[in-house]
Amino acid sequence: MPCAYFTEGTRVNLGTGFALLSVLIIYILLSRTVLGYQFKVVGLAPAAAKHAGFDRAKLIWLSMIISGGLAGLAGISEVSGTIGQLLPSVSPGYGFTAIIVAFLGRLNPVGVLFAGLIMALTYIGGENAQIEIGLPAAVTGLFQGIILFFLLACDVLARYRLRYKPFLKARDRE
Repeated sequence: MPCAYFTEGTRVNLGTGFALLSVLIIYILLSRTVLGYQFKVVGLAPAAAKHAGFDRAKLIWLSMIISGGLAGLAGISEVSGTIGQLLPSVSPGYGFTAIIVAFLGRLNPVGVLFAGLIMALTYIGGENAQIEIGLPAAVTGLFQGIILFFLLACDVLARYRLRYKPFLKARDRE
């Protein structure tokens, strides 16, 4: 049976090459083509896209088809490479983690690549913590949730320019 790994004895498989190639293609698509510009306008300013004559429904469907195709490619890579066979319990919740990765990567393909590496480190660190010190499996998910919470909190603070100002009493103002 052919092996989907780059080298024997490691967990680096052909999915890694697919992921890097996908990042490159999507980056070029979004930053260098008219279609990428249309995707951005539809996502950021739907009313402007309507006035510009962009077919919003077509662009939304196309983005979902591309996303689904990439998710399917990732699933095939996971099953054929890392796991090696299709199991009923093959999904460890990567879909929810993908939402965190997209926010952490600021919806930029290169940023998503680095955010994915950071989240992979949390998965690997969580597995090691479970084995070495007996932490429950939910701690990894909790840590990822905390990362998302603080990222969104930072966005809110930056967007609304919330600043900490100490409370001054009336007599302190003089």
